[in-house]
Amino acid sequence: MKKIAADLGYIRHVIFHPFDGFYEVRFRNKGNVGIALLMILISGLLSVLSAQYTGFIMNSNARYEFNSLTTFIFGVFPFFLFAVSNWSMTAIFDGSGKFSDIITVLGYSLFPKIIIDILVLILSNVVIESEVSILSSVSAIGTLWFAFLVFSGLCVIHEYGAGRNIIMLLATLVAAIVIVFLSVLYISLVEKLIGFVVEFASEFVKRW
Repeated sequence: MKKIAADLGYIRHVIFHPFDGFYEVRFRNKGNVGIALLMILISGLLSVLSAQYTGFIMNSNARYEFNSLTTFIFGVFPFFLFAVSNWSMTAIFDGSGKFSDIITVLGYSLFPKIIIDILVLILSNVVIESEVSILSSVSAIGTLWFAFLVFSGLCVIHEYGAGRNIIMLLATLVAAIVIVFLSVLYISLVEKLIGFVVEFASEFVKRW
């Protein structure tokens, strides 16, 4: 229990001192991938709550079309897609970070965004229209903070400079597109195969 509390407390150090913090995570095993996964799951849950309970002034979601499970999946899927894509590029770009390190960077980097998003969710129900721009700016700060922490963390765990890390991120984007394309193609082929088998079985039963 004390270790979990210490790991949670260490996130505060990471978000304010990302280069030093992620160095400790990568090379001195101060990270906790379980807590990082928890942060990603909380972020997914928060996406569901935000879609449903954000104040009507800032909420453009059609609630009658709302699906909690779909929203949650789309809330967490990009993080795992990014982690797989980034890890798959390490062999090409000589990155030294492990898959668990990438997950840890993503999860820990989400912490300030989660806090800010919770604050925005609560305040969105009490603000007036003229204050929406202020709240949107606060939300943007959380997103930028998250992006900076991820960029810093990837530089540290892969031992990259800024320029090489940018190239790596572009390659990660390409890898993610390829993975999604191949996944959709595979699912489509499986559906067609299942349809063919079902149709063949149906015809076979009718004839015999």
